[in-house]
Amino acid sequence: MKVIQIIFCLFILLLFPVTTSADFTVLKTSVISNDTGTWSPAWSPDGESIAYIAYDDSRNQQVFTMGVDGSGKKPVTNTTIKKWGVTWLNEGISYLSYDTDGLEKIYIVQPDGTGIRKLLDDKKRQGRNDADKPPVFGEVSENPVTGKLLFTSLDEIHNEKVYEVNIDGTGKKLVIDDGKRQWDPSWNPDGKSFVYVSYDDSNNMQLFTANADGTGRKQLTSDDVKKYDPNWGHDGILFVSYVDRFASGEKLYIINPDGTGRKLAIADGFKQKNPRWSADGTKVLYEDIDIKGNKEIKILHLQKPAVVQTPVAPVTPTANDTVSATPDVGQTPPEDVGVVPSGEEPEESNLKEVLVSMFLVLALIVLVMLAILLLSDLFSKK
Repeated sequence: MKVIQIIFCLFILLLFPVTTSADFTVLKTSVISNDTGTWSPAWSPDGESIAYIAYDDSRNQQVFTMGVDGSGKKPVTNTTIKKWGVTWLNEGISYLSYDTDGLEKIYIVQPDGTGIRKLLDDKKRQGRNDADKPPVFGEVSENPVTGKLLFTSLDEIHNEKVYEVNIDGTGKKLVIDDGKRQWDPSWNPDGKSFVYVSYDDSNNMQLFTANADGTGRKQLTSDDVKKYDPNWGHDGILFVSYVDRFASGEKLYIINPDGTGRKLAIADGFKQKNPRWSADGTKVLYEDIDIKGNKEIKILHLQKPAVVQTPVAPVTPTANDTVSATPDVGQTPPEDVGVVPSGEEPEESNLKEVLVSMFLVLALIVLVMLAILLLSDLFSKK
């Protein structure tokens, strides 16, 4: 009877999994840009539009805007210089481009294309010019409470540092002065802290968080795989990384602000970059890159599962729970999900698949234990 009681308890536990803040269900994936050369997407403050980079008819990179359904595409800029790192602020659209002195600078322009200006007119590079071209570590992050901007720039000895500045370019100050390099800052939605990328003591890229004034530095990750492009939302921190050190395609991951619950957000596709939470946490805007290098802008439509209160302690999932292999260079990438037509059911969630697997395993255990009990009873009668 004790065995049966144990099996019954396991059954009850599996019925009520405890969710973490990084849990979500992917309802569908919308392809909102049919162009194969669009990148660096950013939500508008009201969530109704998207700013991004694409080529114009003369093959020059420009900032564009469009609706969340891909309609109403409009050019914002009209210059011949490369652009990247778009963020839609409350008072304009920021992006990075090269100044006349050849240094990377942050520019701000109004959505209608007027009022273009440099945020800071100093002789420092803004953004981080890594091996990727153009530089990819340069997006500005706006504090949703104070309006202060966080950005990456170089200090006197050319190390990347996180700085804070007002929207008008005044009040620039160094946020963290710990002798290490920092880049890719992203504000917490409550405006009291931020996430960023830096090196640990073993010279591996890790995610860290710090208070708004730079104090309270905490390390979230500890593996030896590169990470960048963190974006802090109400339901976790999105970031870009690899399945392992030898993988060729970047993937989107999500992690809780305390470093627990790391999960792979998208198993399909070849590469994903520039993830951006929507303000309500129901969607993720990102850049999808296929195996040929074509870029599209997509949206993940999410559903947050309800948290069921149970007396058992929550089990924190690990990165291995969701890791899937990245295709080889010669492998054909999986077909895009695309927009789910009206009336069709959304694709099944990973959570449901896990529960089904758990029940199958449980059923097998029950059958085995019943067989053992029957055999034991049979031999005892003899």
